Amino acid sequence: MRAFLLLFSVLISACSSIPKAPPLPTESGYLSKKATRQLVAHWAGSNYPDQVSGHPVHFIDKHPMKEITALTPAQKFSKRDRKRHSLGTLAMAHAQPNPKHRKITSTAWQVTSQPATIVARSEDDGSLSLTAFDFRSQPTLNSLSLASNYRMPFDYIEDQENKVLTRLLALVDPAGWSDRRGFYLASEYDPDKIPLIFVHGLLSTPLDFEHLASSIAKQPDLWDRYQFWYYFYPTGDPWVITAANFRADFRSLSKTLDPEKKHRPLQKETTLIAHSMGGLISRLSVSEEPQKLYDKYFNRDLADIRLLPHQKERLKQQLLFEPLTEPSKIIFLATPHKGSGLAKGPLYWLAKNLVRAPARILGTTLNTAQHIAFAEPGLLTQHGSALISGNELSITGLRSDSVALAALNEMPIRENVEIHNIIATVTGGKRGLGDWVVPFDSAHL
Repeated sequence: MRAFLLLFSVLISACSSIPKAPPLPTESGYLSKKATRQLVAHWAGSNYPDQVSGHPVHFIDKHPMKEITALTPAQKFSKRDRKRHSLGTLAMAHAQPNPKHRKITSTAWQVTSQPATIVARSEDDGSLSLTAFDFRSQPTLNSLSLASNYRMPFDYIEDQENKVLTRLLALVDPAGWSDRRGFYLASEYDPDKIPLIFVHGLLSTPLDFEHLASSIAKQPDLWDRYQFWYYFYPTGDPWVITAANFRADFRSLSKTLDPEKKHRPLQKETTLIAHSMGGLISRLSVSEEPQKLYDKYFNRDLADIRLLPHQKERLKQQLLFEPLTEPSKIIFLATPHKGSGLAKGPLYWLAKNLVRAPARILGTTLNTAQHIAFAEPGLLTQHGSALISGNELSITGLRSDSVALAALNEMPIRENVEIHNIIATVTGGKRGLGDWVVPFDSAHL
């Protein structure tokens, strides 16, 4: 038995070692996929030495994300899309964070970790060269197909954190997840590409777009035209407040990346792909006549309310806002424009009993918000009292009798915004079940 284990260990070691004279499988001089995978795993795992088995190693960065500082071999976190007849091996490439993006969100790791294909070659002088490419921008090399996996970035993120747990915690503890809120760019900002912004729905995260986004990215003509941005937000907050955060975050992003507003794709062609509650957030952000929303919560004009200046400004941004001017197109995916059955039943019970939603409308503590309400009787409507006291949640805002939905359906969408509305229907008809969550009549515009 001991001899068998020793022999087994030797075989495993031999299979995982780096060959001293890497084979040249083709006339091109590129190493085989297996040899390349072993070489990259060994090189990265050994902290990037100058030599491997006596062969000098040279790293060449031809990836759009410059100054790569580290690699994570894909076999550590992804087992998908392994193609036999392709060149190189897959890895996530990591670089130093861009100071610009640090201003946008405290977690800019999606910008600084990008998928890459690492191609290995044995050179005439006995050295080994490792070259990093982005298979999304360059799918072939010398007429050879590069190894690719368009879902790899999502696999990498899922490996870092539990998707199911993230969904639940972002619902029940929105305050605790507020520091993660913001835009995540799937590649370095390109002023010549149109931002395609994915906005997720209730109990969701950007990871839920992995199939759709990877399918789009596979199309070279689309990848050449669009850059992918993802908006993450805690889904327990009232969607009216999340819409205000979305507008503020987008304006911050736009000002940071294009301070002089000269980039036409960003300023005139931005496209939103919004699923479920994300559709309500996106729609409200480009809707006009916000007074209709304000009147659902307050009985007095803003000028007549005794509030501190910063509270009035916050209230203006949240309920008496100017719509975003950049988005030119919204694609709604199963959006509950008139409410959802999710606002009833077990999920509603869960939200009412577990979600910790502090007062957010004025940016105050719960005690201060209640003091303001009691100090000025008649200031708030019944729904305003619920919103300011923290009793208004994302779930309650999806009820068919929600005043927020009523106001939204009275507010016109800004002129020149192109609307596409995709509606799911289990039965194949135009009435009834929809997708089991959003009825057809509710999703229809």
